[in-house]
Amino acid sequence: MKCLAILAAAGMLAAGLPVLAEDITPETPRLESATPLGPEDLYDYALRHNPDHRKAVATSQASGINTTAAWGTLLPVVDVGYSVSENRYFQPTYVNPNGSVASYPYTETGPAPVADTINGHVFFGFDPTNQVSITYPAPEGESRNSQGWVQLRETIRLGGQQLYGIRNANLAADMNALQVDASQNNLRYNIHQNYYLVLARKRLLNLSQQVLEQRREQLRLAQARFEIGSVTELDVLQAEIDVGNQENAIITAQNNLTMAREDLNRIIGVDLSSSYDLKDDYAVFLPQYQLDELVNASFASRPEYRLAEQQVEFQSNQVKSRRGEFLPDFTASLTHARSQNSGGNVDWTLNPRNRNTSVNLSLSWNLFSGFADRANYEQARVDLNNARYDRKAQEQAVEQQVRQAFYALQETYQQSRITEKNRELAARQLALEQERYRLGATSQLNLRAAQVTFEQAESDYIANVFSFWSNLTALENSVGKSLR
Repeated sequence: MKCLAILAAAGMLAAGLPVLAEDITPETPRLESATPLGPEDLYDYALRHNPDHRKAVATSQASGINTTAAWGTLLPVVDVGYSVSENRYFQPTYVNPNGSVASYPYTETGPAPVADTINGHVFFGFDPTNQVSITYPAPEGESRNSQGWVQLRETIRLGGQQLYGIRNANLAADMNALQVDASQNNLRYNIHQNYYLVLARKRLLNLSQQVLEQRREQLRLAQARFEIGSVTELDVLQAEIDVGNQENAIITAQNNLTMAREDLNRIIGVDLSSSYDLKDDYAVFLPQYQLDELVNASFASRPEYRLAEQQVEFQSNQVKSRRGEFLPDFTASLTHARSQNSGGNVDWTLNPRNRNTSVNLSLSWNLFSGFADRANYEQARVDLNNARYDRKAQEQAVEQQVRQAFYALQETYQQSRITEKNRELAARQLALEQERYRLGATSQLNLRAAQVTFEQAESDYIANVFSFWSNLTALENSVGKSLR
């Protein structure tokens, strides 16, 4: 019964371990909102539904059991077992002293045993005058064995490999968390970029609709002037063509807006047909950031650079662990076993009566393994140097990304003053040309040129505004934190 209790306890211990990964079925919800949403609202929603980000989170959750397993290397190994066996034998042959093989049964003749009593004592012997024969049949039989055991075995690696394994398990957990941070940064960047793209295409659609109304007004003016004979029919035909072309431009703008919305919904992780209003209160402002401060902040905030730093520490622990392979291992074990043999007519038992307890202490030292330990140690040192080179490369890459994003933001800000001025001038020019055409003081060609200039200036202004905000998002992504 004690063996049964040990087995039951071991089973309960194994079954009681927590389950870290649960089976899930990803869903694609539909996003709806009664109020306009900003990019941070969509980012919070994407953290819960973007499949790629959820994969990064799920991967990081597995690091907990890996850390537990690393600590488990310091705990004793417990082996529990129970076995039953049955043996049936039949041996019809045997080997004679001269090496020949004979078969059972065989008969042996010898003096008969006798007993005699003298002075109250019983003596046993053989009577040579009385010969008897004994026949031996072929040996056969059946036996059963019941056996249970429990063993505790503890191994301490004197080179510190277990300690460095724990340190690296903790580092791996931290690096997985940094991978999640990197995923969050990239997700936020993609949400903001696509958010601004949707707003830009929405404004371009509004611009196309505004231009269409202007084209229709120009058609009305051309028809009115044609009726009084101040222009030829060519002006009317050209105005009608311009209206048709603008209607086609609106169809294209609507399609571009739809595709941009669906791409944004895909990144969020919601139904592609989800429709909701977006906040549109974006204008260019003076960016008052210091480049050196941004570069220094990026080294403290960028998950990619922090990963490179921790990878150096990880490889340093690997070098120390490989060096520890040159030192011995100490092992202690305690084994308790119980067993019982019985005949074939006796059932197996869960409580064997024979007991055996043993303690073992050993020190093992691998003095030579074909230079494998040396090769592993040297490879670990190479990996450490490579990690240091990777950290340096990452440092330069991060700084370059910050600088390029900073320059791009400054460029769009400086261009914004020109594009805004061009926008105002183009609007005034178009208004003047429309009035002059109405009065018959200019040609349709000049009016159409002013219209094209106005449309281009408005498009440049829209592109500049959202390029500014896209570059600001790129700068935040390169620094690794929000700057607003």
